[in-house]
Amino acid sequence: MRTKSKSKRYKSIDKRVITEGEHLSFQLYLPNDEKSAMTLFLQSDTVIDGNDKVRIREVEKLYIDEEDALAYEAYVQQHIQTIARAEDISLDDKAIIVYEKASTVIDEMFRNPESLEVAKNVKPVVDSIVDIILHDSKAVASLLKITAHDFYTHTHSINVSIYTLSLGAFLGMDEEELKTLGMAAVLHDIGKSKVNFDIINKNGSLTEIEFEEMKTHPAQGHKIALNLGITDERVLTGIRHHHEKLVGGGYPDNLSGDKISRFARIIGVCDVFDALTTKRSYKDPMTTFDSIKLMKEAMQGHLDFEMVNALIRMLHK
Repeated sequence: MRTKSKSKRYKSIDKRVITEGEHLSFQLYLPNDEKSAMTLFLQSDTVIDGNDKVRIREVEKLYIDEEDALAYEAYVQQHIQTIARAEDISLDDKAIIVYEKASTVIDEMFRNPESLEVAKNVKPVVDSIVDIILHDSKAVASLLKITAHDFYTHTHSINVSIYTLSLGAFLGMDEEELKTLGMAAVLHDIGKSKVNFDIINKNGSLTEIEFEEMKTHPAQGHKIALNLGITDERVLTGIRHHHEKLVGGGYPDNLSGDKISRFARIIGVCDVFDALTTKRSYKDPMTTFDSIKLMKEAMQGHLDFEMVNALIRMLHK
């Protein structure tokens, strides 16, 4: 084994994502006895076999050259579904890996909302969450356990996706429908990328003028989705109508009753639930019990109570 130059910079990686049977597209390093030096552990283009996985499990940390960071991110993106199905990774670890990857992808999506490449990266993340949920009966508990409790636009989108997909699975949706629902949930707030940043992050209640601008985000998101080439009406209505109310008076189209799609109803319930249970700069998070109580008492005619009751049963289970 050879020692690399001290002038290079390295970053630690999550060794759990190195997948058996796949080619590495970057070199892996171990720290040696000299604090700032690294020793080559596995060459780029190595096909990971069982012996390599044993060796990887035995080391404390693995590193890559910082110049290979993009190759590493692409590798994780390419293999995220394999990771979700891997039998040698615990369910809790899978949930953490997928959540962290989702956070990276969705954060990038909000920075570049109309990038076709970024939008394409969202699908494997959604599919991996669906894979975890469908292949292990305890997956929902693991995913819900790691939902972030501080409200940021991108973590809110991940949380709503997890709640939405968990509820969709609880309602008996098949894999194809869940993956479509997941795309709608991930993208439901993408229109906020077009709303003034100071309004999105305001510490306190919005003025009437600010709220009117905030109310444009579902229609803005619908427009972005169309520009990204999304044609599935289930996704488009999930994005556009998640703030409509069953009795009318919602936005942007003042729909009511059956005119609001099932996807929009599910996302709407999960959107409210996550907003209530996460911490914001101006409020503490509510407990699950208090959040559900508020939804039941104060949102009659606003939310679909069939979905609210299903959410209660899912959380109880």
